[in-house]
Amino acid sequence: MKPVFHWLLIALRLIFGAWFVFAGLNDLLHFWQPPAPVTPQSQALMQGLAGSGYIFPALGVVYTLSGLFLLANRFVALALVMLAAPVVVIFGYHAVMEDHLLGPGLAVLLIYLVLAWQQRATLGVLLRPRMPVTAAR
Repeated sequence: MKPVFHWLLIALRLIFGAWFVFAGLNDLLHFWQPPAPVTPQSQALMQGLAGSGYIFPALGVVYTLSGLFLLANRFVALALVMLAAPVVVIFGYHAVMEDHLLGPGLAVLLIYLVLAWQQRATLGVLLRPRMPVTAAR
């Protein structure tokens, strides 16, 4: 792997991890007010999620743990698995509900895909139908 590409992957992992730690702690501690949803559909979705009382704290824990794993460069594959569904939802929300196909959702998705490609050998184990059986000694 070329040194420039190697450092780019490290920078992307650190930025991605820091963003999810920030977002997760914000979901738990409410220190920053994100921009208000623009469309009526996105407002209804956010009101429903906030009204449940547990979705945002649960996401805060997942985001914070995953972000810390990425920042520490430990359990990176686990962090990516934990973030798979939220990344798709973030992309879908911005693309469909907010009509920002080329906005922040696409950036999150692309960074996620680059990091997942880097971890393809580790993540590939999850796609094997069955592990080879070895005889016990």
